Amino acid sequence: MRAVITGMTSALTGLMMLTGAAQAASGGTVILSQQECGYIMVNLGGGSQALLKLIRGEAPRPGDRVDSESALQVREFADFTNRRDQQEITVWVDMIDRSSHRALGRYGQYCN
Repeated sequence: MRAVITGMTSALTGLMMLTGAAQAASGGTVILSQQECGYIMVNLGGGSQALLKLIRGEAPRPGDRVDSESALQVREFADFTNRRDQQEITVWVDMIDRSSHRALGRYGQYCN
């Protein structure tokens, strides 16, 4: 029994380390962006999308790849670099949606 618990603990520790490494940096492809709206929707991959409020910088264009040095946290600020023009932007992470339906609906509320 002790060997099973030790094995499970080791497996969980390894999984947590792997997850932490995967979340060390974040980024994605801009799906929706309107300069006059102020919100950006980014495809993070794996079916997840983030709704971001532009705080500082020029709104990226749909199709732009944006990268962040740190993991995204909801209700926190994040800095991104747009790969297209190397411009930096600061955003407020409004939501991260694992299914994309809620984020798209909220984008529609904010921008239409």
